[in-house]
Amino acid sequence: MKTYDFALSWSVKYKSYFTDELLAYCRKKSLSFLWIDEHTVKDIIKKLKSGKIKIRVLLDTEATYNNPDDIYARLCYAVKDAGGDIINDPDRTRIFVDKSVMYFELARSGVPVPYTRVIRSWEPRSIKLSPVEIKKLGVPFIIKPGCGYGQKGLIKNATGSSYEIARARKFDNADNFLLQKKVYPQNFGRRRAWFRVLHVFDIIIPCWWDDRTCAYSHVSAYQFKKYKLRPLVQYTSHIAGLSGMVWFSTEIAAVRENKKIRFISIDHLNDQCDMSTKAETKDGLPDDIVRTTARHLIMKSCLDKKPAEKNTGRYSVILKKGKWMRPRGLNAPPRPFQSGTVVR
Repeated sequence: MKTYDFALSWSVKYKSYFTDELLAYCRKKSLSFLWIDEHTVKDIIKKLKSGKIKIRVLLDTEATYNNPDDIYARLCYAVKDAGGDIINDPDRTRIFVDKSVMYFELARSGVPVPYTRVIRSWEPRSIKLSPVEIKKLGVPFIIKPGCGYGQKGLIKNATGSSYEIARARKFDNADNFLLQKKVYPQNFGRRRAWFRVLHVFDIIIPCWWDDRTCAYSHVSAYQFKKYKLRPLVQYTSHIAGLSGMVWFSTEIAAVRENKKIRFISIDHLNDQCDMSTKAETKDGLPDDIVRTTARHLIMKSCLDKKPAEKNTGRYSVILKKGKWMRPRGLNAPPRPFQSGTVVR
């Protein structure tokens, strides 16, 4: 049997800065690397099932669990069934990437969320909102699929007509849909107070994220302190604690209510984070964030030798120019993989 230390599912054969960093760091640490794409995935599944190969850790960037025929979802389960670990675990992912699930989990646990009306997949195509619901949602409001990603199926300026809601749901008739009150963020200086926060095992990376242009900028230590951005890491650690997922992003905005600033969880949990850099796309991440993420994914999944029951340390918050802090009072990071996988 041939064993691979680290594997990456990537649907096409082109490389990116992120994949280059993953490959380079594996080579630096003498870890064997397996690239799985659309041309090899079926063969890899067969070899896993027959015991010809084993994958210790798979970084999944492709699986779509609400599609029962998705080949990359089957790959994740083939790795898990053979005793390997997946970033993120498929059983947790298929539950918690559904925004209709996370909405209720967060609301129940006290994290502020916008008013949301969830439409279940089995409800009639034609839904008529009551005057009370329209008043709570406001006009315009947001319509989005529960398991959507990359702004696919998103309607940003819905007015509430039955035809409009029915048309939106055609994007995926089997999915739940969320009708969500639109959030208008406060300005912090010259920036809109809308953030996308990355979670990678036991590090949290807060970024400014303009919801209109999708442009990223790393939060600095000065900004973190000046604008009292601690809720960004509190909410992110809370989402990790609820879901048990180790790699995801979340969107949080700051609004002014009753003359006070209030942080609200907007787009609760997105897995398979887009790791494109600014050089690759105008709405990409800074290079240092992508590099840090790639290396930390490998380090924590393949090289951390602490037993799971002892590895309950604190989060590190990574800020601009390599600044970092270790805030107290956060949830402990999700436990490392439970299967006991340790490489070298």
